[in-house]
Amino acid sequence: MKCVIYARVSSREQEQEGFSILAQLRLLRGYAAEKGYEIHEEFIDIETAKKTGRIQFGKMLDYIGSEPSCRTILVEKTDRLYRNFRDYVTMDDLDAEIHFVKENSIISKDSRSNDKLVHGIKVVIAKNYVDNLSEEVKKGMWEKAEQGEWPNKAPLGYLNNKETHQLEVDPDRAIIIVSLFELYASGEYSITALFQKAKEFGLKYRTSDRHCSRSNIERILKNPIYAGTFIWNGKQFPGTHEPIISQELFDKVQMKFGNSGKPKYNSKEFAFKGILTCGHCGCTMTAEIKKGKYIYYRCTNGKGKCEQDYIREEKLSEIMAEVVSQIRIAPEIAERIRSALRSSLDTEKDYRNKEIAKLKRQYDKLQVRLDQCYIDKIEGRIDTNFWKKQYDRWTAEQNAINSRMRKFEKATRNYYEDGVEFLELAQGAYSLYVSQNPAEQGKLLRKLLSNCSIKDLTLYPTYRKPFNFIVEGCDSDFWLGDRDSNPDSTVQSRMSCHWTIPQ
Repeated sequence: MKCVIYARVSSREQEQEGFSILAQLRLLRGYAAEKGYEIHEEFIDIETAKKTGRIQFGKMLDYIGSEPSCRTILVEKTDRLYRNFRDYVTMDDLDAEIHFVKENSIISKDSRSNDKLVHGIKVVIAKNYVDNLSEEVKKGMWEKAEQGEWPNKAPLGYLNNKETHQLEVDPDRAIIIVSLFELYASGEYSITALFQKAKEFGLKYRTSDRHCSRSNIERILKNPIYAGTFIWNGKQFPGTHEPIISQELFDKVQMKFGNSGKPKYNSKEFAFKGILTCGHCGCTMTAEIKKGKYIYYRCTNGKGKCEQDYIREEKLSEIMAEVVSQIRIAPEIAERIRSALRSSLDTEKDYRNKEIAKLKRQYDKLQVRLDQCYIDKIEGRIDTNFWKKQYDRWTAEQNAINSRMRKFEKATRNYYEDGVEFLELAQGAYSLYVSQNPAEQGKLLRKLLSNCSIKDLTLYPTYRKPFNFIVEGCDSDFWLGDRDSNPDSTVQSRMSCHWTIPQ
């Protein structure tokens, strides 16, 4: 039997600190020898897995896809293969048999539905953990924006000061930025003409030799950051940085574009918008208000006039209740989910503790520097100005480290809360749904469903993973593995369900 091996550490720092690739390979090679597998290829990634696009992971997918005789992947455990739900979906579509050696589990298309569910839960919760870390970072960036500090990489014309963490004017490029605004405000230059001027001025990307494109020039001219304010996540903030141009010049340029440069938003949120597609043409279903109070859903007619009827929101809410009612789970499986969540939480705690320990070592190292620097100041080896500069720099780094440690701790708490939320949804989705108003129902449905199709007055739901596994196995006999001679019959009958929307 042929197989491939996949091993991963999520950063080069982890590789250096003991998350050994060699240990993973020894385990997987020993397992292959014990089970009689012939190893054809070994794929190793030492990089972040927060985003898809890992080089060796992609090569492994290509290899499995092109080698029909090799359908088996050996990996240490779930979070070594993927910490990203998109990777999970990709692997599921690949139709391979995956051996998670340390977890003593095998997942394939022939696995029981409850095994798939428990496996899917581990992936979903691990992905939520990464998302929680990301959310904490975003919150920090939002807080920085509210204080008037630009929370991202400096735009052309500015530089990021690594010591003060503030924007400072780039004297070489700021002059060019001012010239571009003045030339466009004169009305004598088009964007294309400005693009040529920018090339003459030598305005280039900071990280390459390429000149700014026409679209870059237009973005510069519409960016209020050069006049002292900036937009972050759709909200405008007054900046504490030094403006390059006056507000008057910026407004004059926006008038040339024929607008004020301010973003526009749709304040109305519709309950089921974003989860419905037209069964006739495949376009998105959108919502609109009739007679000032009745909400209807219709096809966007993106491919031309469509024969899809208008559907009242109240009727959709009624039929969606039946769809949600299919998500129910036996007590025995609920206990298996709890066990999987506990195991997954232990894994993430171990990861968190190692990261916090690494940050603590960095913090302590800075403290040693501060203590020694203070002694040097007292004994006259350095002057007060040098001491103040080093003190400000190192304490700022310590504060940043403390902030990261707090984010890890909060992400772990959120990770546990996500697991509890999933279990509660699995056990009581229907009861929760019928007690909510349409807006709350819409939020719940986005967690449970995706791209449900409507054709005429019939709804065809698509359940998100891992809730689809619950629907597949909602018959307790099926969950417990008591299948009939056709193991796909129960799944097929339940997953092909559709509902007629009442008129």
